[in-house]
Amino acid sequence: AAGALLQRGRERYEAICTPCHGLTGHGDGMIVARGFPRPPSYHEDRLRAAPARTLVDVITNGYGTMYRYANRVEPRDRWAIAAYIRALQLSQGARVAELPGLAEKIPEERP
Repeated sequence: AAGALLQRGRERYEAICTPCHGLTGHGDGMIVARGFPRPPSYHEDRLRAAPARTLVDVITNGYGTMYRYANRVEPRDRWAIAAYIRALQLSQGARVAELPGLAEKIPEERP
């Protein structure tokens, strides 16, 4: 079920959120290149620490220059997007040494 939730979140995120937030959530979507204000990166400490409910509330009600998506994104999809944003935050902030069982499987570089 978690895999399906993340897959749905990814699909909805890529379709709805990437024009502003970019594929990896750094706030570097195509609208920024067209002169629109840059949204914050999901990888800022403040947004990493924010509860998932906050992400859902922002999707629902908008925030700053972000539009409300209450009439465009179903409630279950808002939660799926929030779950996917959490996965993006984890993937973008992960360090190989912190991933269980992975660091020791990567061969050391030889000079």
